[in-house]
Amino acid sequence: MRKGYFSLVLHAHLPYIRHEEAHRLEERWMYEAISETYIPLLWEVDRLSRPLGWTVSISPPVIEMLADPLIQERYIEHIEDTLRLIRQELERELAQKERDALLFYQDRYQDLLNTFLHWEKDLNRAFRHYKEQGYLDLITCTATHGFSPHMLSEQAARSEIQTGLNCFERHYGFRPSGLWMPECAYTPGLDRILYEEGIRYTFVDEHSILNADPSPKHGIGAPVYSPHGVALFPRDQIISGKIWSSVIGYPGHPDYREFYRDLAYDREWDQIAEFMHPEGLRYDTGLKLHRVTGETDQKDYYVRDWAWQRTSEHAADFAQALGEHLDAHQGQDFPPFLVTAPFDAELFGHWWFEGPDFLGKAMERLEDQGIESISPAIFLERHFQDIDTAHVAMGTWGRKGYAEVWINERNDWMIRHLHQLEKRLAGIVARNRHQDALTVKAKRQLIREYLLAVSSDWPFILDGQTTAQYAANRFREHILRFEETERRLDAEELTVEWLDDRYREYPFLQDSDIEPDVFLTAHDYYVAVKREKSWNTDAILLFVRQYDASDRPASELARRLAAAGENVYVVTEHLEAYRFEEGVHVYGVQVTGLPLVQTYNQLAALNLAFLRQAQALSKIVDFAVIHNFNMETASAAQAIAKIKELPLVSNVYDVESERSPDRSGGLVVALKRLEGDALRQSAVVYLEREESRHGVEQEYHVEKKPLRFEENLEKPYQHVTNPKKNG
Repeated sequence: MRKGYFSLVLHAHLPYIRHEEAHRLEERWMYEAISETYIPLLWEVDRLSRPLGWTVSISPPVIEMLADPLIQERYIEHIEDTLRLIRQELERELAQKERDALLFYQDRYQDLLNTFLHWEKDLNRAFRHYKEQGYLDLITCTATHGFSPHMLSEQAARSEIQTGLNCFERHYGFRPSGLWMPECAYTPGLDRILYEEGIRYTFVDEHSILNADPSPKHGIGAPVYSPHGVALFPRDQIISGKIWSSVIGYPGHPDYREFYRDLAYDREWDQIAEFMHPEGLRYDTGLKLHRVTGETDQKDYYVRDWAWQRTSEHAADFAQALGEHLDAHQGQDFPPFLVTAPFDAELFGHWWFEGPDFLGKAMERLEDQGIESISPAIFLERHFQDIDTAHVAMGTWGRKGYAEVWINERNDWMIRHLHQLEKRLAGIVARNRHQDALTVKAKRQLIREYLLAVSSDWPFILDGQTTAQYAANRFREHILRFEETERRLDAEELTVEWLDDRYREYPFLQDSDIEPDVFLTAHDYYVAVKREKSWNTDAILLFVRQYDASDRPASELARRLAAAGENVYVVTEHLEAYRFEEGVHVYGVQVTGLPLVQTYNQLAALNLAFLRQAQALSKIVDFAVIHNFNMETASAAQAIAKIKELPLVSNVYDVESERSPDRSGGLVVALKRLEGDALRQSAVVYLEREESRHGVEQEYHVEKKPLRFEENLEKPYQHVTNPKKNG
């Protein structure tokens, strides 16, 4: 055996294009994928009938459409119509090579029909059978192929991942340890969600590993562990390019079938009208009778025997090139060099008609070359202890390696709508925690509409300007369907019948696949699930710019209050959005705006961030008092206290005249005015230093006598008009 491994990964995916109405052009994409890719690949697996080391990723939209009775019946009609068209064509006067090509298709389409019926119209049964035989490994991807780097929240990314896994498990009976991330897109932090959902490996593009920190010692010859322990397998572009490259790849050989030339465009309308769209539209029949021939529009007829022979030659060439590539890295040990070759499955068969034949023959030639084909799962079983850990930056396998395909002038308008849906879902799930069957069903339908909208296929299609109108319409349709469902839920106008009608229009996913509570934030989950509802009232809200500062008493007070049974919330300036520690809910905000110290712009941005967070919290928490610990956040504290008609308590460590004794001017005057307004509006003012008393009493003319904070630490709100139950 040669030293080193080869791992082939095929990702089968289409957007969810199942429609209740007949004759939708887009639904034919599914028929083409079944006829040209999925069944021909299964033929090769069956022909070889041994462990191949292949990994096949099947996306939830494809899984669901393969299992859909409507798609199954329409596919049979499609095959029967195609066979009828072939018989009609064979009655015409034809050149011998044209007739031979049609005879090839007649046999092939009959074989397709026989295979489809053998598996009782559900190819999921076939893939599951070969998995259980040990011939291949199966994994899946996220629910609708959403582009995770552009998702606003962790909850949205987790919903995509978890729902996709649930769907796969329902159909295939097990939960995979690997997951294909759409577009091979990886972004830091995603690995934690993957690991928590049971995923141990995924795939990235070559440059993601080459630019990792620290630089992996094996380069792209082995996966690396992410910081959270998910193995990231890099695509080997040299070997992959032998197949997919438009310059050096095999599919462009003159003997192979021409993709763009179809019978539908070589016949007069009256000759094929009954096989076309009822509205008079031409579409591909799948009967492509010509070969690539050359770069001109003049194409010769397809000769199946020539193409078959060419796949044998190319399979041998590929095996030899792969062997030489492994030999060039035979010095690598622990682990031996691994070539990972991930592809869209539809490249083989749909785009390159002879691709499945090539793959089957290539496996035989790999054996001749002594090359072991291995799945990522088996590789990890053997070499889990030999893998480096590295920080991998955001990357994709798309154009230029990043996100250009999915955000540009043609499709960037989509993102703001998706972000709004994420926010609204979080709010809807948090507000509607009562678990009656109708509410749960409505939440699942809302998530279903979001998932169907977030598919990366829609911006991809807009970028390529292929069926752009369909992509834009589908996206807008699911946004509008979400909004109508949300409106009816809020107005209490929903019925089970209305929701069932909605589902029948796009019957994607079972309700059991969708867990609405995924969209609860960490705080929402704690409040809704872990704590009694009564505990979410009479809460205390602390504004603290640096919560963890040891020289200020805010964190000590918060812990004391929580230990005494109070419901304590803190808003602070911090990168971490939320954490729950020692009974205290701590919300971090990040300041946006001009990065200038001690400017009015920065203070405005700081107060705006605190105020927004407080307003969001006040929608789900009933506060009894606002307690501000920093004069820099006095405006936000005063504003939320006024809006909610709550008492304000202010702690003073120093005032502006102490912080800037030698300064004057408009900024200092403005800061003093803000401080003074907040202190005068406070129900209680606490001094942390006696030195600040003069400034508070003489400069700001606070009517109520400031109190010493350390003397009131045990019962800080006993002097408040609406005292807390502990004071």
